[in-house]
Formats: sequence, C-alpha cells, structure tokens
Amino acid sequence: MHGSSAPHDVVRPDLSRRGFLARAGFAAAGLGSVAAACSPFRGEVDDEKSGSTTIRFITPADLGLERTLYKGFLKDFEKTNKGTKVTVTFEAWDDYMAKLPTLLAGGAVPDLIHQHQSIVQDYGHRNALLDLAPLMKRDGIQRSAFVPALIDNFSDGGKIYGLPKDSAAWGVYYNKDMFDAAGVAYPKDDWTMDDLRETARKLTRDKQGRSPGDPGFDGKQIKQWGLNWLAPTPTDSENSRAFVRAFGGDWYDAKYQKTLVDRPPAIADFEFFRSLRCTDRSTPSPSQELGQGDPFRSGLTAMTVSHHSQDFFLRQEKTKFPWGITFVPKGPGGQFVAVGCSGWAIPKQAKNKEAAWRLLKHLTSPPVQQGFAKQHRWAPSVRSALDSLVPDKPTEGFVKVHVDPLRERSDRTVISLKFPANQSRIKEIYATNFDPLWATCATEDVAGAAARTRAQVDSILAQG
Repeated sequence: MHGSSAPHDVVRPDLSRRGFLARAGFAAAGLGSVAAACSPFRGEVDDEKSGSTTIRFITPADLGLERTLYKGFLKDFEKTNKGTKVTVTFEAWDDYMAKLPTLLAGGAVPDLIHQHQSIVQDYGHRNALLDLAPLMKRDGIQRSAFVPALIDNFSDGGKIYGLPKDSAAWGVYYNKDMFDAAGVAYPKDDWTMDDLRETARKLTRDKQGRSPGDPGFDGKQIKQWGLNWLAPTPTDSENSRAFVRAFGGDWYDAKYQKTLVDRPPAIADFEFFRSLRCTDRSTPSPSQELGQGDPFRSGLTAMTVSHHSQDFFLRQEKTKFPWGITFVPKGPGGQFVAVGCSGWAIPKQAKNKEAAWRLLKHLTSPPVQQGFAKQHRWAPSVRSALDSLVPDKPTEGFVKVHVDPLRERSDRTVISLKFPANQSRIKEIYATNFDPLWATCATEDVAGAAARTRAQVDSILAQG
C-alpha cells in the first residue's frame, strides 16, 4: 500500500501515455517477446494436469513491513483457496509505473495490478481494465462498503475499474514548538486562507530572526519557513482540490469537457500559492528544499499539508517537537477534506480473472483491511475497518481530520479528485505554463498561464 495519494507521476516521459497509446492493442508486433523477456512471471504457469491456478500479482511496495504484511495476507489466501498459488512481484514505485505499460502492451499481462487514482481513468478509457461492477453485483459486494469518494475515483458511469485499497484524508500539521517560540496561536479548525498566509509569514524567519515584512528581512538567508510547498495544480495530488474549492471554484466542469483554471477562483488559488513562495518567501524554493528530506519532519518548516502517514513517521522517528493537526483552511467556497487512494484492478487480458477477483475480494475484506490499518501507516478503504486506524493515544486532531470525515462523522465536506485520462500529457502542460510562476518566480502572469493551459488541456479532454 503506497499510502495513496501522495503525488505520483503517471509514467516516465520515455514510457509515457503516448507510448502506451502506440502500443494499445497490447499484442503489438514485436513487443510480446520483449515484454515476455522482461516479465517477472517467466516460468509461472498454471499446472493443467493438477488443476492448480497461479495468480500473477504485481504491485509497488516498500521493503520491510509492507511486503511482510502482503506476504502474510497472501499466505492466508492460499490456505483458504486450495490449488491456487499467488506469485507476487514487488516493485519500487517509479519502477512499477514504468514497467506496467510495457507488460500490458507486450502481452505479459498480470492477473492483478495496482492502480493509483491518478491513472485508473486513463487505463480504463484505454479498455485495459475489467469492469468489476458485474462481479460485485454477482457476489453481493456493495459500493457502500467503501468510502464513497474513494470508489467514485475508480468508477466511470456504471463501470468500476478497480477497488480502492487504502485511503488518505488530508489536513494541516503544525509544529507546536515553532508556534510557541513565535508567540503565534495554534490554528483553529475554522481558520481561513488569509489566516494561513499570515501564519506562514509570522513563522518564517531569516538568520537574524526577522520575518517577511520586517525591516531588513533577508529572503536569501532563511532558516525557517512557515509552510511546506505543495503544488497548487490539479496534477500531483487530490489535496489541491480542497484549496480551489475553498476559493469557490473547481478544476473541471461536471462532465470533464472543460477546464476551469482561468476562472477567478482558480486564479485566486494560483496567486495565493505564488505569493507564498515568491512574495512572502514563506515556503521554500526547490533549491532550498533540495537534500533536506521532508522539511516539516526535519524541523525546517512550521506547517505542512499531509495525511495520516505523517503522524506515523513522526512517531516512528521519535520526533522531538510536539505537533497538532487541523483542517485545510476554509474560504468563500467552504471548507473541505480532500481524500485519495490507490487501488487494485484486473486487466482485461488477464488469464485468471476469476481467481484474481477472489484475491481482490480477500485483500479488500474487512479483516485484511483492519490488519493493514492497525499498523497506522496505511489507512483502509473499507468503512468497517476505519476504527482500526486510530492509535491508542491519538495525536490532537488526528481523529477529527483523518478518520471522522471518512466515517461520515464530520461537518466538513469530503471531496476527492477524479483525474481525467491523459494525465501525463496534462501534467506536462501545467509544468510548462506554471513552473516559471513559482519554480523560478520569473513571471507574475498567472492569467496568461491559466489561459494557455485551458486551451491546451481542453483540446486533450476533447479527445476523450
């Protein structure tokens, strides 16, 4: 379980969606042998004489705890499914994203694959994934068993391309020591975007202890920033939608036929983040972040936008400073909790679809989901397992931000982001037009970047 919704690239440029499209049809001449040679499943075949079945499962997974958990749950599955063997291949995240298109295009098709919400619509629209809706109906698997916003990410009309396997509800973490030292009150749950900007300014300090706006503030000699940088475009994470919705807008129209990035709320959102980095200097630049690890956990920033795994790592690393958690600020459009996830899907050309479906049901069953959640590193997608995510002594704000919204016990609005097809091409367009605004602060022309992006992305959306 990758922890869902941290920002992920769709595929590397050299194995981009264009390459995937070029290979669509999967059995393209010449690629079959190449993919077969690269396949992690060479030699793994069903034993027709004994009637045994081998499920080929490929997924990104970290070394250590995550892979150990997987192996345990897969062993349990094999015990209760006699004659069925699971061959699992664990990959690093980037390696997986590069390898998957090659496997599917070349014909060495696994039976069960990992899909992040940012790519599942793309694969679904390419006719690469099995529609799970009929299987769910046949076996009595209810959509309501899952957090609604999460399974919506994997749905397209009546089709369901995959089942969510984890969840991530985003909030704001803050370093209490830094707030106390600066004499700044901790954020209230109903704080505003203006509060966030002003708080970030007050918590940004140069080497002489001066903040932005103070006489003599040196933006080139900053020792502490107010907020970790997060990309405000709809390309890296679903958390960006919580901000643009707070400003009263959205990224796409309801039918995903038009982008809304040149509308006033989106412009206000872009201006907000550009000001944080380029005017206030309250969030570090790419060069200032380089080699620092996570700036919040390393004590360089006072606040960060993150999901529950932040709390897990702070505990595991025995972080010395105390921290709290609150909601992403509200704006004229309201206050939102963005949630995201990864999931599992069955390729249309998988050999053992029925067996893969049994394994998928096992991995998303409440006992397995509870097993993952009890580690507190990964949050479950199944509603009945959410209580298991809560630690014995939860951090202040943990339950109200990371758990209650998914249990539908919050008055904040839960939202997610359905990433459209061709996301890698869309991401390239945003990078070309917007990076000069905040990566180098070379221009202030937000409206121009938004207009160019709208025209180019709308053209992609029109292609379906």
